[in-house]
Amino acid sequence: MSNRVEIFYKGQKALLNVFSLWPQNERHWRIFHQVNHVHVMGFWVLLFDLLLVMHVVGNLSSMSEVVRAIFVLATSAGHTTKLLSIKANNVELEELFKRLDEDDFRPRGVEEELILAAACERSRKLRDFYGALSVAALSMILIPQFVVDWSQLPLGTYNPFADHPGSPGYWLLYCYQCLALTVSCVTNIGFDSLSSSLFIFIKCQLDLLAVRLDKMGRWNSAGGSVEQQLKQNIRYHMAIVELTATVERLLCKPISMQIFCSVLVLTANFYAIALLSDEKLALFKYITYQACMLSQIFILCYYAGEVTQRSLDLPHELYKTSWVDWNKDSRRIVLLFMQRLHSTLRIRTLNPSLGFDLMLFSSPLGFVAYKRLSSRGLAGKVKIVSMSQHQMVTDDFYKYQVWYFQVLGIWQLPISATDHQRRFQSMRFIFILIILCIMLLLFALELLSNISQVREILKVFFMFATEISCMTKLLHLKLESRKLDGLVEMMMSEEFAVKSEEERLILESARKAVVHMRNFYGITSWGAALLILLIPCFANYEELPLAMLEVCSIEGRICYGLQYLFHTISLLPTCVLNITYDSVAFSLLCFLKVQLQVLVLRLEKLGPAYGNLDHERIGRELRECAAYYNKIVQFKNLVELFIKVPGSVQLMCSVLVLVSNLYDMSTMSVANGDAIFMARTCIYQLVMLWQIFIICYASNDVTVQSSRLCHGIYSAQWTGWNRSNRRILLLMMQRFNSPMVLRTFNPTFVFSLEAFGSIVNCSYSYFALLKRVNS
Repeated sequence: MSNRVEIFYKGQKALLNVFSLWPQNERHWRIFHQVNHVHVMGFWVLLFDLLLVMHVVGNLSSMSEVVRAIFVLATSAGHTTKLLSIKANNVELEELFKRLDEDDFRPRGVEEELILAAACERSRKLRDFYGALSVAALSMILIPQFVVDWSQLPLGTYNPFADHPGSPGYWLLYCYQCLALTVSCVTNIGFDSLSSSLFIFIKCQLDLLAVRLDKMGRWNSAGGSVEQQLKQNIRYHMAIVELTATVERLLCKPISMQIFCSVLVLTANFYAIALLSDEKLALFKYITYQACMLSQIFILCYYAGEVTQRSLDLPHELYKTSWVDWNKDSRRIVLLFMQRLHSTLRIRTLNPSLGFDLMLFSSPLGFVAYKRLSSRGLAGKVKIVSMSQHQMVTDDFYKYQVWYFQVLGIWQLPISATDHQRRFQSMRFIFILIILCIMLLLFALELLSNISQVREILKVFFMFATEISCMTKLLHLKLESRKLDGLVEMMMSEEFAVKSEEERLILESARKAVVHMRNFYGITSWGAALLILLIPCFANYEELPLAMLEVCSIEGRICYGLQYLFHTISLLPTCVLNITYDSVAFSLLCFLKVQLQVLVLRLEKLGPAYGNLDHERIGRELRECAAYYNKIVQFKNLVELFIKVPGSVQLMCSVLVLVSNLYDMSTMSVANGDAIFMARTCIYQLVMLWQIFIICYASNDVTVQSSRLCHGIYSAQWTGWNRSNRRILLLMMQRFNSPMVLRTFNPTFVFSLEAFGSIVNCSYSYFALLKRVNS
């Protein structure tokens, strides 16, 4: 079968090896390929990207030139990502190719051989067709340009030589553009056809599984009793799921980047086609490239979507068997198997809530190794992590943020605190509350005094909405401080302590992500706040940093200085409050995700049962996992309490801030000397987007990770367990079918990446409506 399976990847692998992407065994070949890879990436890929970027930056005032460069820049960025991704994962891809030829995926019988042969033929035809289409599109772009009008370069890139047609520099750049675009074309042919072939192979395996399910229980079927056939098919399905997960992990990033770049390319092409109706040659070039780009993303989405569609049919294939005549044990196994088959296979994008399918294909047009260890083999490798180590690592998730909450007087003091400490805490809270109240009052008065002027209203909303969310966070944390204090206690408790080296690595990885995000978010937020405060220096002190009501005339130096000081004292603590709250919310969600990952790991490692002692051990571990899950649910409820009210208000206020910022930027012009004001607004806009993105992203991760619990427990070797343990397993699977979500005020609206996209779309819609009405 090896020769037949090689058709899924051999040709593409050889084509991509032109760029020296695959590992080499012999030393001299390894050196040669390293030199060749550096040459290709440096001269033909990265230099080409640089020339395109320089052309875009140098022609920002000319939309036609920008579109002409984006036409190729987005494609070049996509193929650069593909080359880097393959090089970084070349060893894992080699292992994946070997995995395709293992016994788990070999056909059994004539019918299965025919299915595999049809899949091989389909993969070959797709590779040849896509290659011919891409080469034809490349030829139609380059050859007519040379024949009809060779005085113009085929692509819009930065030209370091003289523009005179016929000069040596001109012809050198002409040839360089042609060869660089050819490199991009070859990369796309190899990678896209390889990805589609792997999707075809997975779909073929699902077809084979459907055939085997259909044959179960027949008198003439080979393979032993019905129960044995069921267990074999369950193991086969597990192998397919693991293969799909590996393919998704290796390919989702470059394909997601390709989809994102496709949006830019399609937008630029549609814009160019609308403007170039009189220029036949340019119009022909753009239409040809548009058709090729649509074909590129269509085959990726179509064949990945076929995997999902075929997996949807598997429960029906199992139900069609003659299961009503089987014994009770076999029917129980069928029930568990069918429960698992209802979780369809999806090749997911970087956004786990989206999969590659025809629905995703339509959205750009409208707008983007298997291992199992038994408990016996693991016993000698588990390293118990002490509570002190666990507490030291966990401390980084919240320690600085809780300290600042205590400084503001909104976090619960320990029972041992003295009366003096409690009074001092109350004074700090009252002080910051008074500052916020005065800020909101001055913002409101300024808003009322300029109620008829849209521009002035939006200038007030620039910070007014942000301060409203800060006030909500302050009051909510103060009112719920007694309950929220339990968050830290649960994080430090023994129930959430890691018990093995693998679990410790998961926790350590999350700790690093939390620290890096906190530092990055803090630096960008401080930068935005300082830029807001420094803006008056560039305006000759003619205005104050914030659009509040002016208590006295700012023409006097003393009055201006006092109001400027108040703005500074007001802005900086609330800026730190935002940094603290948002980063600790992200930390809590990451810690919650870690606990779900740990639970998945423990469920997957429930080993087989060889005797009564094993059955007792598995039953005990199942009950421990059920109790652990209940603790996770309690922690999730506390996290939801922490986020629900302030997060919901933050989302609503974000719409106001984003709309006001967009409107403000639309009225500015660099030519009028507004560059520094535009920079301030852009940076603040990015910080605001990042502020809501981190909460939505982390919440989405929690939902995705909790949805994997059902597969985690199903991946355990449960087919040999006794009846009691299988009952517990079934109950746990029923419970795990409802993934965790963190809800807003509106119970039907949850914190997720879809919510983030909805906020951005809503903000832009309001901005467009406001702009149109005001004009």
